[in-house]
Amino acid sequence: MLARAIRPTSLASRGLTRSSATSSLRSINTAAQSAPTPASSGSIADVFATLSGGSLEDALPPRFSQLKRQIVNSEPGFQAHLEQSWRTLLPRLSSELDDISRLQQQVFPSIEAGQELDPSAVAEVKKRGVVVVRNVVPSSQALEWKDSIRRYASSNHATGFPADDPQVYELYWSRAQVAARSHSEVLRASREMLKMWHRPAGEEEGEELGVEQLADMETPLCYADRLRIRHPGDAKFALGPHIDGGGVERWEDPTFLSIWRDILSPRGQGWTRFDNWSLGPRGERMTARTAMYNGPGQCSVFRPWQGWLSLSHTGPNEGTLRVLPNLKEATAYIVMRPFFEAVRPREACGSTEEYLDAGNWRFDGQSARFPGCSLGHNIELSSATHPHLRLDSSMISLCDVQPGDMVLWSCDAVHAVESRHAGRGDSSVMYIPAIPLTANNWRYVRAQADCFKQGKPPSDFPQGQGESNFTQAGGRAKPQDVSNDIARTAMGLETPPNVETADEGTKKLRAWCAGE
Repeated sequence: MLARAIRPTSLASRGLTRSSATSSLRSINTAAQSAPTPASSGSIADVFATLSGGSLEDALPPRFSQLKRQIVNSEPGFQAHLEQSWRTLLPRLSSELDDISRLQQQVFPSIEAGQELDPSAVAEVKKRGVVVVRNVVPSSQALEWKDSIRRYASSNHATGFPADDPQVYELYWSRAQVAARSHSEVLRASREMLKMWHRPAGEEEGEELGVEQLADMETPLCYADRLRIRHPGDAKFALGPHIDGGGVERWEDPTFLSIWRDILSPRGQGWTRFDNWSLGPRGERMTARTAMYNGPGQCSVFRPWQGWLSLSHTGPNEGTLRVLPNLKEATAYIVMRPFFEAVRPREACGSTEEYLDAGNWRFDGQSARFPGCSLGHNIELSSATHPHLRLDSSMISLCDVQPGDMVLWSCDAVHAVESRHAGRGDSSVMYIPAIPLTANNWRYVRAQADCFKQGKPPSDFPQGQGESNFTQAGGRAKPQDVSNDIARTAMGLETPPNVETADEGTKKLRAWCAGE
């Protein structure tokens, strides 16, 4: 397939334009935020309000009441549109959750590395927002990497979470991690998954877009992240349901907000037509600000797929990933949720069904409540904040995975980690997401390459000396250890080559990268 930059464009439909709905949501004023700066010192606990001792019920500052009113007043008919959407969404969401509860682990799409996907398989991955890619690297290689990491962490006294028994290590540059990220089959799997993203269906090309709005979804980059070696019996590393890539930014940043136009705008196509896999008419996915408050560990790049490479045999109840395997309905609900409140609390209702009934929920266009959000943290979800998601039964533990399998999940997917590891062996992964070549991602990866050279943490992560003085057990990896040209580009060590067969968007983006 020819290299092709995704160039989202706007299309004048009959009557109203979709861009008019976008501009209405974009016009909402928010306080200016400073450019992202390196995070302070800390650990993965600082990324989540609950892990760092906070509460999902913590109130946002009063100015968020004004933000909510601005959104509601941005377009005529907003309240009526959302009330009607809410009534149609809730029964559809309930039906989807019933199916998930029935299917359990069978709900997860599973494919072989290198397998060409037919349209039905692609549709299932897009519906579920998660995929298991089998045999990306040989099992023996994955286990060898794990042993190498253990020696490296122990010999160099690596730190992590929890502090008294590290299991999520503040490690980024071990030889094993760098080898895994730069592995040809890992990059190939990332590229194939990135190609599922697209410009909105039916839109025509022609609008000139800036380089910040372009994306080359066939050129994966490497985003250096941590690793986890979770011990049997552990109950401390218990991440509840959450979505990474921002919290209240989903509504506060005008560009991020405009991604949800089909859900929120009376002039959009409606929530049933919302496409989680669209980059937006003008590249909103690439330019949305996901880390406005510089919280430790908040991701500042466009990360379409989160993911990890398994280093162990792990199944349900063994400290593994849990996912709510539904994208469209869950996303629509989460985006609408701040605009509704219960008339009667659960304890005043005769049953859960009565409490969740649409008739028990009224429009809230005034309060500062954005459930699950606190400043500087990702959005976290619970039965109290998002009751219609029925998280107690809809969060499904991942099916069995083997060393060398990859698991990837959408940036919009609700996910968690099992609260307790009840298995007999370790539950171990290297976090390896799939991110594409974009202007912002390239800037980040180039800066990350400097961190690599120095052995220090990338700017999205808790700062400090990191691995700069790690010399034991072979020491940390160095740039010269990455020899493959594709991998060196992915890690920001070499600029992307120009490709004559590429379209103009790709050429424009790659030429810009070469000049950076």
